[in-house]
Amino acid sequence: MRAGAGSAARPAVLRSRTVKDEGTVTDVLVVGYGPVGQVLSIMLAQRGWRVTVVEKYAQPYDLPRAVSFDRHVGRLLGTIGVADALLPYSEPAEDYVVVNGDGQTLMHYELRRDERHRWPDTTSVYQPGLESVLVERGARLPGLRVLRGHEAVGLGEDGDSVRITVRAADGEHVLRARWLVGCDGANSFVRESLGVPVSAADYAADWMACDVMPHDAAEFPSRNVQIADPSQPRVDLSAGPGHRRWEFMRMPHQSFEEFGTVENAWRLLTHFGVNPGNATLQRYAAYTCVGRNADRWRSGGHGRIFLAGDAAHVMPPFAGEGMCTGIRDAANLAWKLDLVLAGLAGEELLDTYEAERIPDAQRAIDMSVDLGRLFGVLDPDVAGYRDAVLLEARGADDTPSRNPEEFARPGEKTLEAGLFQYPADGMFAGSGSRIVPQARTGGADGKELCGGAFVLLSLDDPEASVGRSLADRLRRLGGSLVHLSPEVDIDGTYTAWLREDVRARAALIRPDFQVYGAARTRAETADLVDGLLTGMPAA
Repeated sequence: MRAGAGSAARPAVLRSRTVKDEGTVTDVLVVGYGPVGQVLSIMLAQRGWRVTVVEKYAQPYDLPRAVSFDRHVGRLLGTIGVADALLPYSEPAEDYVVVNGDGQTLMHYELRRDERHRWPDTTSVYQPGLESVLVERGARLPGLRVLRGHEAVGLGEDGDSVRITVRAADGEHVLRARWLVGCDGANSFVRESLGVPVSAADYAADWMACDVMPHDAAEFPSRNVQIADPSQPRVDLSAGPGHRRWEFMRMPHQSFEEFGTVENAWRLLTHFGVNPGNATLQRYAAYTCVGRNADRWRSGGHGRIFLAGDAAHVMPPFAGEGMCTGIRDAANLAWKLDLVLAGLAGEELLDTYEAERIPDAQRAIDMSVDLGRLFGVLDPDVAGYRDAVLLEARGADDTPSRNPEEFARPGEKTLEAGLFQYPADGMFAGSGSRIVPQARTGGADGKELCGGAFVLLSLDDPEASVGRSLADRLRRLGGSLVHLSPEVDIDGTYTAWLREDVRARAALIRPDFQVYGAARTRAETADLVDGLLTGMPAA
């Protein structure tokens, strides 16, 4: 039932033979409390569900890893009430640039906030600050219990519940839940326990990430630059206010052991004029970039255990989509679990999680791998050919590109399977994504029109279009119907989006801002809502 609205050190544990079974069945167990587990837990707990998190490390990891999130993820973070709290730890990225070893610009995209979105295309963020904000938000939710220093060591399913054995300082405990989600990272215990095979991209490269705090931030202005230099591929990124991330590719003549030393980190940082006199090296880590996607994200195909985040997929960092993809996983799964837990949808709804998220994660992996291959070229002749092709494509005009087809992120692409309407005429095809815009509205509470529940946006009176019965059924799902009058759509953004981009009179929006479908007439609007309700698996 609903309750009411460097590396961290491994915790000390006792090897006890006594296993205590708590007996109580919580609604959802989450394994792992990084950003993905934090967002998922908050999304479920703020809907009133009892959530228990087990995290093997006693203290939060206090060093940066991810350094950015995209506008869709920013919007998802806004739905859990942390947008304002993130301001001290984040800053908008102005552009994305790829230059060659001679400093010539090969690619240049503007990353600016446009009138249809409140969030910038990309926001640079200091991850420890992000996590502290999420932890504080979670601590305010009465239904969320976080067990730190509890390492998962056993896992199983018992009909309509899941059990997990955890090892803590006072021995081993068995916890039970109706559903379980493994958000426990690339070396996921949950994935390994399920024996899920993983498909890997034909790509691997060694890189070093150096997280630095400049003594004078003004000396190192924020940038977002990939330097495709065959003599030393490298990256220059903002990691949030007062923090920078510089990354370097290992060259063939250097062993991995030599590459991953602090002395080598400082040597590589001289490429950017960084030295111990003007900056503090907060973290350095040599790692191998790979792309992997789990073949299944749900136990047994229809079981009660799911994977999310790095437990399901890992990718090179070059597109900045690793954490973003994981947070999209969390948002997708949270609203579906909510409806199933509430008895408003059958468990078959959860089949759409894999159908929607595996292809999206694969797009992010492919995009990241392609970028790594593009500017990780070490052969000078091949690099010269690459440069010539990209320079010709840019032409003489140095104006940054704003072509959405070129820069559309994986999470904004049209999905080909899942809980969506699929019109034969190809509505939503191409770069025009299934993500609804976000604009100012004239509502009394100032809240966004969409997010967290189904919403029917209509240029006509929506209740008159769909009828009382369908309207009431949509509301029973927690949905709402919105007439986009000038008093509501005060900037005309949603109206213009429907008329010009979607070429429709109404659109039905899912809780994760994805567009379920659209309709051109009042009769089609009724069919649209009926299609969702009919297609929604019954509880």
